[in-house]
Amino acid sequence: MANRTTAADPARLVMRTHARALLRDPRDAAAHLARLHAALQLHDNEPAQGVLADLFVALPRHDTALRQAALQMAAAHLPPHVAEAFQRHSHGHALLPINALATRWSVLARPSADVPARVRRASPDHSRRMVREVVEALCEGAPLTAARCEREFLDYCISCQDKLAFMLASRELRRHALALGDRWDRTARWLQQRDLLGGRNVAADLPLSIASPRP
Repeated sequence: MANRTTAADPARLVMRTHARALLRDPRDAAAHLARLHAALQLHDNEPAQGVLADLFVALPRHDTALRQAALQMAAAHLPPHVAEAFQRHSHGHALLPINALATRWSVLARPSADVPARVRRASPDHSRRMVREVVEALCEGAPLTAARCEREFLDYCISCQDKLAFMLASRELRRHALALGDRWDRTARWLQQRDLLGGRNVAADLPLSIASPRP
């Protein structure tokens, strides 16, 4: 673990250096790209998303070639729905300074207040940890433990709008030939109806089967 942290330190230093440069000159394309390159050296996906959001907010709308080049650099490090959202903005469609793509790593863009804080804190690495836990519980755990883990996982997917975790867990459980119950179907339908990037309020219309506490 110490080795991974040490390896990340130079990248973080480069990111901070170029972040300061961008606060002085937000349209410094070279600083944006250097900061993005450093973000891609980190082990989490959230830095790359936050840095890319800064680039899309700061650079002129007509500079589509640079937006597309930056997105191509970062695409493999982004959740699919996030990459698709950036793609929609890569052809000149403006990304507002306050938006749902910004993360805590952004210095020019700001996360939309309409996106719950717990959603902004979530990362693909955290999603994958949640998936490993629920798959292990359902495949190997005691029945009561498995039921509790399943319920907590589906509640998490709803409250954090974590489509990535839900997709990965569903795929892995089907690979193990485990039948998914009605709650999985209801959660899938609910997530499909949500548009995370549109900033709709999560708590406003939770499905009753998910929102109601169980004994």
